[in-house]
Amino acid sequence: MIMKEFSGILISSARTLERNSSSEMFYLLSEILDYENVDVKPVIDISGLSIAIFSENPILTLEKIKAEIEKDNSVLQYSLKLVPIQYRTNSSIEEMEEVMVIFNEQIGEDDTWRITLRRRHSQLSRDEIIHSLAAIMTNGSVRLEDPDYYIIVEILGKWSYLSLSPISEISVSHYISDQKKDEFTF
Repeated sequence: MIMKEFSGILISSARTLERNSSSEMFYLLSEILDYENVDVKPVIDISGLSIAIFSENPILTLEKIKAEIEKDNSVLQYSLKLVPIQYRTNSSIEEMEEVMVIFNEQIGEDDTWRITLRRRHSQLSRDEIIHSLAAIMTNGSVRLEDPDYYIIVEILGKWSYLSLSPISEISVSHYISDQKKDEFTF
């Protein structure tokens, strides 16, 4: 087993702007949020993706980033979406199932959840992944709209990144456009 805890954020940007996105995220995490030991790099062989690695809680970090965007919506100009990451495994259903056992223990009987899956450079069957991972979940119940928790599975070739979060992602461009609409509402 190569599953390991992993605190980070998967960052999407426009193709060819990964370095700009990585630089602005490094600045935001290390200078504005004052995180130490931050590493942000583009994902090799997958255009438009970068991964930020740090030691703080990725879900709380998304909340802090959201607050920074509220203060200054130009803080992120190249990053489009931010997804929390808590675990990294090999891209095998068996290893992802091991993480699901941990997630199942964290979900209460009355909680709701949904699996959000994105696959890149993977031959694994979408239906097989979702059915196998959902079968592990004995706590709570599935709710596709507005669940209490999102089980996020991001498959990037040989590595898969997973998290259990009340926030599925931050869509930076969507958030900024909503904020601008609110500014012009009378």
